[in-house]
Amino acid sequence: TNSVSSHMLQLAFRVSSSATVVEAILAERTARSLRPRTSPSFSGLQVTRRKTPARAVPARARYTVSAAGGDTKPAMPSKGWESMWAAGLNPGDAFDAGRVEPAFQALITSGELPVGRAFVPGCGRGYAVAALTSAERTVTGLEISVTAQVAAQTYLASAPSGDGGDAAAYAQIILDDFFTHVPAAGAYDLVYDCTFLCAIDPTRRGEWAAQMSKLIKPGGEIVSLVFPLGEFAGGPPFALSPALVQSLLEPAGFECISLTEVPEEQWNRGRGEFLYRWRRSAES
Repeated sequence: TNSVSSHMLQLAFRVSSSATVVEAILAERTARSLRPRTSPSFSGLQVTRRKTPARAVPARARYTVSAAGGDTKPAMPSKGWESMWAAGLNPGDAFDAGRVEPAFQALITSGELPVGRAFVPGCGRGYAVAALTSAERTVTGLEISVTAQVAAQTYLASAPSGDGGDAAAYAQIILDDFFTHVPAAGAYDLVYDCTFLCAIDPTRRGEWAAQMSKLIKPGGEIVSLVFPLGEFAGGPPFALSPALVQSLLEPAGFECISLTEVPEEQWNRGRGEFLYRWRRSAES
């Protein structure tokens, strides 16, 4: 077996059992820190190693780390979302990473995601909204902050769509409550959740999963960028893990398509990420 640099390692798992994929990738992730890098061997899994070209990535860490290496509470403002935006949130500040997540952009570029109608709750300035738009896909971004809605509309007015056109022609930003949102044109084909689940009070996570099941049509997908990883207390953002997302979506009628550990050069906020794809089953 060949030695592989930990900064260039990505595991993409495609299996029929999402429980197996979560257990396997997390076990491998732990084992990697204790032994030399070797090719994993997991029963029933199709394991693919992929490398992405190394490149300079701006530092986007928004967390402090204790001297012992443990996570402390994330350094995110505790004010209400509207107060934070109204006070002046610039690109690159707090949770605004200044761009669409590179791992998600790569997935969009691959052409594997459903076309049709997409939804991005907690869309912020609209980076992911613009990246998803195309002549084959319209996108609705949702915000609860009026200032954030205006910021997203301003960004989309000059942003290119995913296929090089005009993003604003294929997108809308609405002001609404995610938990009561009812799509005007019926359920969506695709939903992208990034730094949205982690911002919700943990007591409402079950409601998040139930609402996703209502918002996504049978056969449709949710892509979840699992972030931030860790065991710290408090938030938002609140700590997440692939196993936690699995425990929410499986009972709501979703099946795992893939789970990818994002390589470090694609991290968007200075720490580890997992990219999950889930499909709503036709029976749910």
